[in-house]
Amino acid sequence: MGETKGAYRRIWIPAVTIPARQEEFLHVLLWQVAGETALTVEGEPRTLAAGHALWVPVGVRHEFTVGANAVTMPLFFDADEIATTLTGPTLVGVDRDLRTLMMAYTVSWNTIIKPTPNLARQILALIEGRPVLSVLPMPVSEPARVIAEALRFNPGDIRGVDRLAESVHTSARTVERAFQAETGMTLRQWRIRNRMEAAAVLLRSNAAPGAVAHRVGYTNVNAFRRVFKNHFGMSPTEYADRHRAPR
Repeated sequence: MGETKGAYRRIWIPAVTIPARQEEFLHVLLWQVAGETALTVEGEPRTLAAGHALWVPVGVRHEFTVGANAVTMPLFFDADEIATTLTGPTLVGVDRDLRTLMMAYTVSWNTIIKPTPNLARQILALIEGRPVLSVLPMPVSEPARVIAEALRFNPGDIRGVDRLAESVHTSARTVERAFQAETGMTLRQWRIRNRMEAAAVLLRSNAAPGAVAHRVGYTNVNAFRRVFKNHFGMSPTEYADRHRAPR
């Protein structure tokens, strides 16, 4: 105990105040790694404690003071590249999975270590608490069900059937057979429908079609528009105009 106190006295990180600001193009996730931060978000005072993070959407005015010997780590998300259902400031607890993803995301922003998978999609899937897409039939056998749950968690998952099958220690053929027998769809058909249903949720949350396309795994926005129109009978923009939530 005495050693811990002594170690604490050795370090000195002074408090830092960030004046009022609002990002024009970026969402911000403020992760409180240690200590506390006092914030004012849209005129409302808040305290951010260690083990928590605060989502601050693009355009939201905020200011904060990081306490002495505290560490606050901001993560930035390009609003044009990543859609989300989080339309207001949102406090989330940081569990082991979220902590691991945020550390990897920060490393990818600041070093040459850049994992191929889109980590932002996975971070958002953890903090959104998005609704279950109950209209989509789920396979019941364990390997296929685990894959389906992974794809529902992250519709933008870029892994092909071989790598997905490898992740559950089975063959691609076994997975394909299970999806066809248990959902009435091939894995590809199921995956497209999953992506379109997730896209619809995001569009109803006022997310821009281009950002939605990237969130659900399409690098080509025109390809996303074609698939979405084939699925819903209208373009993403038409769907958003008809179903968007009131601001």
